[in-house]
Amino acid sequence: MEFAMLPPEVNSGRMYAGPGPGPMLAAAAAWDGLASDLDSAADACQSVVSQLTSGWLGPASTSMATAASGYLAWLRTSAGQAEQTARQAMAAATAYEEAFATTVPPSVIAANRAQLAALMATNLLGQNTPAIAATEADYAEMWAQDAAAMYGYASSSAAAAALTPFTPPGPATNPGGVAGQAAAVADAAATASGSTTQTAAVPISAVPQALQSLASPAASTAGLPQTLLGATSIPAVGAVSSLAAPAATADPALTVALIGLG
Repeated sequence: MEFAMLPPEVNSGRMYAGPGPGPMLAAAAAWDGLASDLDSAADACQSVVSQLTSGWLGPASTSMATAASGYLAWLRTSAGQAEQTARQAMAAATAYEEAFATTVPPSVIAANRAQLAALMATNLLGQNTPAIAATEADYAEMWAQDAAAMYGYASSSAAAAALTPFTPPGPATNPGGVAGQAAAVADAAATASGSTTQTAAVPISAVPQALQSLASPAASTAGLPQTLLGATSIPAVGAVSSLAAPAATADPALTVALIGLG
């Protein structure tokens, strides 16, 4: 804006009509409080992470600490940015106060204009010409003073408004973690179920062959599966007793031997 093109009534009127430095001072205090809160939050988060990692070891602990470190860095950075914003707001308030102090009060400008009007009204014979010139010179100085104050204020305000943009925190978790966990649980359940079915099928499928071997006079445990010997010992004894009954009358020793095999 070309402040030099504006009369002092406008520039001074704008400076005196504004809310003053109060809002900027309040904003500076609020930003300073936010910076303190962010620092406190970072300290608390760091303490919790340290306590967890001291007694929790392994890949999961490392992943958690890595994710938390990124969030902690964001907290520290945001706290620094908030503190810088507080300083910038304070600088803007200071710039206003300096510009206000160098701006000609509107009452002084009004008095100058009133004096000029009076001198011109009574200058019938030109006797007020020197006074009129002096009054106009004073007014020109007021014009230049207000313009310089406004240019300085604009420059200081632009410097105070230079801020680093705030950024949101990065993701601290894996978006596909929940789906991956569910898939891993399903795979583990399917694997466990298949292993149980396969293990249980071995002795059941081997029972007929084992019973036939036991019913033979040359039966021995050499060819029996180890799982069958532990899981079906009682049914095998019963089966052998019934299958060997016809031969018991002819050869009692064979029956005893068969029962001993069970």
